[in-house]
Amino acid sequence: MTTEQFPPQFLREMIEQLDASIQELARKEKGLAASLGTGRVAELKEYWDHVLTPEEEWELKRTMDFRDRELVWIWSRLRRARTSRANAGEAYMRHLSPAARKNEQS
Repeated sequence: MTTEQFPPQFLREMIEQLDASIQELARKEKGLAASLGTGRVAELKEYWDHVLTPEEEWELKRTMDFRDRELVWIWSRLRRARTSRANAGEAYMRHLSPAARKNEQS
């Protein structure tokens, strides 16, 4: 089922919930990144961006603690939430377009 099949009110509520989730995750990301330090965040970002060699990745994974894994998890959630938000926003805009309203009236 695509987002185009949902009524506009549902899409509007979905967008609001996703915006709130994104804001909360971004807040958590900022706090966690500050506590980890810029050096560690840079290492984790290289891991996240898949730029490490297999040996470097193995070594980093070996040293990862709960907070490191939590930051990577937050990045994953943020990516999914932002993708969902973009899709819902596009679907909502299609509902608002003059062509879509004209088709609904026919």
